[in-house]
Formats: sequence, C-alpha cells, structure tokens
Amino acid sequence: HLKDFVESLFEWVKLDAKEQIFQFEICDLNELSRDILADWIPVLEDKQFVYEIDIPETECNLRLDRNAYTRLLNNLLQNVLLHSGGDRIDLQISQDEKQANIIVMDNGKGISRKDLPHIFERLYQGDESRRSRGNGLGLSIVHELVTVHGGRIYAESPPYGGTKFNITIPRAL
Repeated sequence: HLKDFVESLFEWVKLDAKEQIFQFEICDLNELSRDILADWIPVLEDKQFVYEIDIPETECNLRLDRNAYTRLLNNLLQNVLLHSGGDRIDLQISQDEKQANIIVMDNGKGISRKDLPHIFERLYQGDESRRSRGNGLGLSIVHELVTVHGGRIYAESPPYGGTKFNITIPRAL
C-alpha cells in the first residue's frame, strides 16, 4: 500500500509541477477506450460486476496522450471497484462536432453531499472511503489528466445513490 501511495504521490507531484512529459497524437478515442476496457472485462466479471459499455463504432479523433488517457480511465474504473460498494458500472462515450463525452457511472452508495465538492482535491478522502483501500490521489490525478487534455470533469451523486463522472474533451480539428 505504501509503495502504491508513493508512486501515486510522485505522479501527482510531477503533474502539479507541470513536469510530466506528454506524447499527444491524434487517435481514435473509441478504439482506445475499447482496448482499455478489454482488459477490465475479466476483472469486472471476477468481481461479479454487471457492466454496460456503449462506445460508438464510428471514429472519434482526439488529440490524446494514450498513456494519460489510459491512466485516467483506469483510475475511474478502479475507484468504482474499490469505493462504490456497488455491483454495476456503465461506461458511455458520445460525441458531437465540438467534443467527446465520457460517462462512467456506478450504482454504489454514492458520495455524500459534503464530500462531493472536494473529491478532486489532492489527498482528500471522504469519511466513507477511509474504510477501504485508497490514498486520496486517484481522482486528483484524473482531474489533472483531464485538464491536460483541455477537458473538464465533474461528478454527480444523487441522494438515492450511485455516482456519475462526466468528462468532456475537445475534438481534434
């Protein structure tokens, strides 16, 4: 656990100091997302998660760093497995002429109203998440990686449970 924490902290410090080197290229968000999720399917099935993945067959070219996008999607999926307390995950990708939209949703216990404004802060852990493994850096790293791509991320967690992460990334022109 300490090793994971140190690696995550080092990554966050490099991101925060703008010392991380990115290799941006035009690539198909949909194809890259399918490749990432192919590795997650056995994990989700092993953890007995129900999943629905909705990724269009059409190309969605974005200016992405493949490693950074992989890390942000992996962090979100891992966050659901470790902290949601749910048994369902949905991932949807859509696009319009200006941007791509990535939604990751779960049916877990949700995030409390008092914690929700702080979840992207470095080292922030809500009271409920302290009972499970984590270091308070995963969502902060996700936020930084989305920002580096010129995108935005926000979360919704209605009172009846579940959490929905919404990411928008501008389309490559």
